Amino acid sequence: MKNPFCLTAVYKTFDGGELQADIRVPYAKEGKPFGVKCPVFIDIPSEAGLGMSYSINKKHSEDLVHRRRYVVVSPEYRALEPAVDSSLKAPIQDCRDLLAWIYDSGLQQVLDAEHPGLYPVDCDRVYASGISHGGLLALSLGWDVPRPVAGILAVAGPCHFSDDRWKASQETTSGLSSQQRHSDPKSLGLDAAPNSSIFDVTMSEDDDQLSSEIDPVMHVHSSFPPVFIVHGTKDEMTPAGAAAGAGRCELAEVEGAGHLFASTLRESPEATKQVSRGVDFLTSA
Repeated sequence: MKNPFCLTAVYKTFDGGELQADIRVPYAKEGKPFGVKCPVFIDIPSEAGLGMSYSINKKHSEDLVHRRRYVVVSPEYRALEPAVDSSLKAPIQDCRDLLAWIYDSGLQQVLDAEHPGLYPVDCDRVYASGISHGGLLALSLGWDVPRPVAGILAVAGPCHFSDDRWKASQETTSGLSSQQRHSDPKSLGLDAAPNSSIFDVTMSEDDDQLSSEIDPVMHVHSSFPPVFIVHGTKDEMTPAGAAAGAGRCELAEVEGAGHLFASTLRESPEATKQVSRGVDFLTSA
């Protein structure tokens, strides 16, 4: 039976294909509107497909939807091609197209088709969050877009590709198999599709132009959205130091945590606390 509070909609078509987004909305008592506009929380998975891994766990997601009354949108996007630098542009463009779809009333039309008049979208409060690769995609909604998001929560995401520590981390992980890089239960906490992670793509030393196009820290400017970064101090994929450097930014470190720790938040009260701080940071931005 279809759940009217969990919707799926196509937000982009390309070359005969299409990309969808999961949409979760708060319960409306007796079908009555809340009387206020609903903020939007774009929660970008670390992998390309729908229903993969989210940057916030179920507890935080339920809190956003039902207590804070946010509309939560989680998109699928095109996967990366291993060792092809330029393929990083595809998922970035997909997420930017999702943002444009929201601002151009695409999300509102989907909500009105299912729940006429119940969920007016607040386009002044559209936020983005992502974990790992999704963190980079969330950050990409802060520059080279006609209208950036209002705030960004990046969890264990790469933010500074020109940092020597990022290059060193790539060298460390380049000898590991895809399975080891993504599904070490002691550090990652989830399985991942082998062709969709930024850690399968090695930046070419002579491709400075691409790096400058996708490197978040190179695009920080006076109008860049507020950013809250959560990072583990023992992240073997993306060094914590490389996460710092954004403009109006707060960095919260989780002592002893490895990469993708947010997928197992229940095992770490400190991780839960810091991600909660990040959600509060966004919703008050």
